[in-house]
Amino acid sequence: MSMRITNNMIQYGTVNALFNNMDQLDRLYTQMSTLKKIEKASDDPIIAGRSLKLRIDVTEAEQYEKNSKEAMSWMEISDGAISNIENILKEVKTRLNQAATGTLTQEDKAKVQSDITQLSEQIKDELNTTYAGRFIFSGHKIDQPVYFDVDTILEKDVTSAIDIRVAKDMIIGSMGMTLNSPMIVASDTTIAGQSYQAGDEVPAGTILLQGNIIPEGTFIPKGTEFKEGTIVTASTANPDVAGNTVGQDIKYEIGVGIELEINETRLSDIFVGNYEKVLDNINEAIDTDDEERLSSLIESVDDTREALSERMADGGSRQVRLDLTQKRMAEDQVTFTELLSETEDVDIEEVYVEFNSQMMVYQSALKASAQVVMNTLADYI
Repeated sequence: MSMRITNNMIQYGTVNALFNNMDQLDRLYTQMSTLKKIEKASDDPIIAGRSLKLRIDVTEAEQYEKNSKEAMSWMEISDGAISNIENILKEVKTRLNQAATGTLTQEDKAKVQSDITQLSEQIKDELNTTYAGRFIFSGHKIDQPVYFDVDTILEKDVTSAIDIRVAKDMIIGSMGMTLNSPMIVASDTTIAGQSYQAGDEVPAGTILLQGNIIPEGTFIPKGTEFKEGTIVTASTANPDVAGNTVGQDIKYEIGVGIELEINETRLSDIFVGNYEKVLDNINEAIDTDDEERLSSLIESVDDTREALSERMADGGSRQVRLDLTQKRMAEDQVTFTELLSETEDVDIEEVYVEFNSQMMVYQSALKASAQVVMNTLADYI
């Protein structure tokens, strides 16, 4: 038995089919306009989920690339500063070889001493090298220099982890200072009411009072507490940084689960205290024409250069690793970007052909619909 078909049923089916054609046209038009396969997650949850994951992968790869570039810049500046220090030490050795001949006049000696002093001051400048406003050899305290370039008031109590050489006469502030170990003064001074001559030892436990002067060239022993408000003179090592940087690594994440140490943490130990003592011995040996002592000091300078070479080699190894990781991250970024494009981008030529085909179907449907929808009872008379 046949089902009775009414005009309303035919018209309803025709209009519904027409709307479906229009929906397909709208979908294809949207794809051509946005160049994306889907407009919202509900269009295709699988594509949406995969696209979201790939977008995260691309973003992470881009961030790793930025981290790698900044890490490389930091390490290149660090390597340059260490290389400069090594060249300076080479010049210091040259001056020492001149002094070791034993034929220098007093004027020549003074010139050699002046040259070595100026070269050593340049080392301090190199140790205060910055990258983007951050001191690269200060461990975690990137806002503080290894050496103060101006007289500086300490904002907190600081206990020195290394012997600190006073670059200029330092006047004790109102909070005083207690020596943790004996201190040998470099020149005549009065401390806690007691007069001391150059070379005299101030015993451990002595309380330095306000107004007492620690002479230039004196080494304040490690373990001494610098009180808040103490004025540390320019060109003197920062007691809050010097000797405290070992283990204060700054690490950048340059890949998934890959961290790289970018800073050099051992330079302050190599130079603050140790090299400064060598410098004082150099001046004394030149004054006394002590050739044997000068030869020994040349060996000390060579030892320092060797320690620097080890740090440069370590930094070079890390740069090689960083360079390899950079290349891999760049490749990953390209791969993820291509996968993302394949996942969510349309093939515009394919969509254009499909759109034209659907448009022809739609126009044909319009013509057919016009015939069906416009029929009246008169058409059947």
